[in-house]
Amino acid sequence: MPATPHTTLPAARHKLSTYRTLLYTFVGFTLIGIGISFFLTLHLKQQAIEQLAEIQAEKEADIVFKALWQGMLQGWDKDRMNHFIHSLELNSDQKVQLVRSAIVDRQFGPSDASALVRHQDPHLQQAMQTGQTYIGHSEGELRYLYPIVASEVCLGCHTQSHAGAVHGVIDIRFSDQPMQLLLSDTFNIYIATVILTLITLCLILFTLIRLQIVQPLRLLSHQIREAVQDDLSVTRIDAEHYRLREPFQLALSFNQLAQELDDYHQQLKNNSYLDALTGLYNRRYLNEQLPNLLTRSRAAEQPLTVMLIDLDRFKAINDTYGHEAGDLALKYFAQRLQRRASNSDLVLRLGGDEFVIVLPNTDISGALSIKRRLTDDLNNKRADLGVVNLHLEASIGYATYPQDASDLDQLLHQADQGMYHDKLVRRQARQTEAGSPNRAETV
Repeated sequence: MPATPHTTLPAARHKLSTYRTLLYTFVGFTLIGIGISFFLTLHLKQQAIEQLAEIQAEKEADIVFKALWQGMLQGWDKDRMNHFIHSLELNSDQKVQLVRSAIVDRQFGPSDASALVRHQDPHLQQAMQTGQTYIGHSEGELRYLYPIVASEVCLGCHTQSHAGAVHGVIDIRFSDQPMQLLLSDTFNIYIATVILTLITLCLILFTLIRLQIVQPLRLLSHQIREAVQDDLSVTRIDAEHYRLREPFQLALSFNQLAQELDDYHQQLKNNSYLDALTGLYNRRYLNEQLPNLLTRSRAAEQPLTVMLIDLDRFKAINDTYGHEAGDLALKYFAQRLQRRASNSDLVLRLGGDEFVIVLPNTDISGALSIKRRLTDDLNNKRADLGVVNLHLEASIGYATYPQDASDLDQLLHQADQGMYHDKLVRRQARQTEAGSPNRAETV
């Protein structure tokens, strides 16, 4: 049987591979995760600094207010209060300022510094109007505004005021660098841990998916490509190699498909060697096997006999009784040949009414024995052709290696000559006996 032309699967270079898709996906998610972690950490860091600063500033403002309150109860004058305020600024990173409201200026005299600040600073104005604390962050400096709200007790001295009025604002400013340094180490360790953990988990997940899913898919793709290119001969995959259920089932399905493909391929191959009518091997099979058999006989120094057999007057059967009767005659004749040949012999139909029997390790005496048995079998029993029962006859020629021929062409030629000689002799014998009334009906 001629080899099936190799089939090349279409290239898929324009498609992104599963491995690269997986790699790009994990790299992308890792970078996104690192970016989110980084910016989230910066946000948390800034939020923590502001919260700590607010707590610190609120405590300092409360201390300053209580000190001022005690001073006012003790009758401190303006200079002593300013001296107290300046004494709080011993730390170069911190500034404390007391800004009086317009209500206090009206009763105790104006303060040019307070008036100037109130008009130029919108945050201070808002704190004066609402009485709400304010915390702001700009250029590495934190600012906390603590409004001083009058109570009923304050009205004893501040007679021109009322409860709930803002008498001033304690303005505290300090650098956030110490907090930045303190929190940076903590958050840097945190973000490094998060990033390393994220990268490690992604690498582990990437490796697992690559080994358990991508590699089996690539192996299966390689096996399929090899199967298509190797004349449909499929190498099986070891399904037990895969631990995950899906690749395992995929490998099993591939092996099942490969087995069905092999069976179908073998069936096609066998059908191409068989004659559809008689079930015998055909000329193609003879052309492939006869050279091999002759080579084996030559190597083993054993004889090899080829018998060419022609079913006599087959055309007359077709013309007289129809092609269905002719088909029945060929089937019957094939059965007789198979019955008289041994298991080691090769029985074939060349086509039409021509048949061949190849006899390995058989000399001329063995061929003559088969010829006698076949002739007796045909003479002793009529073939049922449906519309008629007839005695079939055959012309047989044979040749033996190495007695009659030394190569394959000579062997077939000698057998063919012997068959035509036998046919001529039988034809002449029938013509001589044509007038005999005791002759059994033949065609």
